[in-house]
Amino acid sequence: MATLFGLYPFLVKLFADGGYQGEQFQTGLKKAVAAVNVEIVKRSDQAKGFVVLPKRWVVERTFA
Repeated sequence: MATLFGLYPFLVKLFADGGYQGEQFQTGLKKAVAAVNVEIVKRSDQAKGFVVLPKRWVVERTFA
C-alpha cells in the first residue's frame, strides 16, 4: 500500500470490500499510509446472487 500511494500521491480514497472493515486492517493501513480515507463498500442484506456494487466495480474492472 505504501508503494502504491507513494507512486500516486493524488490517491486519497480507498474503496474496500466488507472483509477489510476490521481493526487489524485499519491499523496496518494507518501505519503504511496515514493520509488515506477508507470507504467500506458493503453488500445489501436483501441482495441475492450477483449484484454490481457502486465504486467497487470500477476498481475491480480497472485491475482486471
